[in-house]
Amino acid sequence: MRLNTKCSIALHCLVFISEYENKVKVTSELLAQSTGCNSAAIRSILNILQKANIISIVRGIGGAYLVREPETLTVWEVYHALEPDGLEHFIGFHQNPSEKCPVGSHIESVLKKPYKEIGDAVQKAMEEITLQQLLDYYHNSEDVRFDYEP
Repeated sequence: MRLNTKCSIALHCLVFISEYENKVKVTSELLAQSTGCNSAAIRSILNILQKANIISIVRGIGGAYLVREPETLTVWEVYHALEPDGLEHFIGFHQNPSEKCPVGSHIESVLKKPYKEIGDAVQKAMEEITLQQLLDYYHNSEDVRFDYEP
């Protein structure tokens, strides 16, 4: 079981766009190569980010550009654009617990409050991390090759 990876793909794309938007035409095909995803999935994510006014996509000639300053764009805003229901499904309840079992019949009500607290803490942490911080982490990574030519 893994959490949805759309957010990390979107953040990957945003870091790439930030780094290369003024150097090359950043297309869904180029982002697909970088992320290892298919270009249709990338286009879907880019369309969501555009509707959220995070990026702009030039129709016809192609190319994606940041609309927001990296210092003002939080991980939470990206996640929330992709998952409008928020963290509702961040930690899910398992299906079909036994209604005959004392634990199974009450487990959802037992976990509801702690799961809400976990979700609130995750949201708060995501609200405190900006795209600029991700770019700073990227620039400070010891194994980054800056001679890449997309």
